[in-house]
Amino acid sequence: MAKVSVIVPVYNVGKYLEKCLESIISQSFKDIEIICVNDGSTDNSLQILTEYANKDTRIKIISKPNGGLFSARHVGMAAAIGEYLLFVDSDDWIDKTLIEKTIQKISETNSDMVVFGAYSVKGQSVSRGMYSVNKINPKLKERLLSRKDYENDLFQFPPTAWCKLYRRKFVEDNNIKFQEIKDGEDQLFYLKAILTAKNIYIINEDLYYYVKNRAGAITSSYTKKSISPILNFYAAEELLKSLTLTDKYINQVINKYFSKAMSWYCKCDDSLKDDYYKNLQEFKNFIVSNYSNGWWKYIEINKSETYLRIKLKTLVSKIRWKFKKGL
Repeated sequence: MAKVSVIVPVYNVGKYLEKCLESIISQSFKDIEIICVNDGSTDNSLQILTEYANKDTRIKIISKPNGGLFSARHVGMAAAIGEYLLFVDSDDWIDKTLIEKTIQKISETNSDMVVFGAYSVKGQSVSRGMYSVNKINPKLKERLLSRKDYENDLFQFPPTAWCKLYRRKFVEDNNIKFQEIKDGEDQLFYLKAILTAKNIYIINEDLYYYVKNRAGAITSSYTKKSISPILNFYAAEELLKSLTLTDKYINQVINKYFSKAMSWYCKCDDSLKDDYYKNLQEFKNFIVSNYSNGWWKYIEINKSETYLRIKLKTLVSKIRWKFKKGL
């Protein structure tokens, strides 16, 4: 039985797939299975997968009709037999020592998951961007943490499925799943993982290479075509209720997803604008009615908002809230 199951969802990434697969099969830690879920690709992705599977018996191909990232990852998880799980998106790649280093730490610490950082790749440029370990408080790195250590910093770590090695039993015992939405599907997975883990360990290294603005990727488009941040919040709220967590958690979740939902309104597709605005207003009314002790009660959103106006209104609302709170 393989020690680590590497789950790779694949959809029309022929241009990037070979680099991703090479980075996985070249890992210094060899005891792995590579589960590639072909999610209805219409380009040459399946051909590339087949060529690599013929050369490396650790690669397993599962083909299915297109259903999105959440369904592809769920299929991969169901097929996994490894003691540990690692998610790698098929347009990204990983450092050759990633699995070796994370396996060592998760074994030494007996933690439920190990977190590491990611470089951001844009064209030929590689930088330490939003998912780098540089963004994490130094006090949290290279030590075993319980939830109490980061209860005020839920979004301190990369809020993604990748950038982490998970103990498979921990994921299964806590029924940690991806949200069934078009994008932002790993937000719920991330939150449930860090909120139910007994211990996590942060490695102070960037070991993953995240490709930004890939043509055809959901995240490459400036124009938004869903209400995912709003759906993320409602799912997160249900999760927090089920875990009977305190207000400090819900306030962080509101701050994260309400801010994101407002910024997305200014970027959403014209065909979605009216529906998005309606959902955004309902979202705002809901959180003000149920969680009134926050800056969000001071903000008013108009149909004609621009991105800069939203940012300014958010800043003013937060200042006003802090001032009132101080009084």
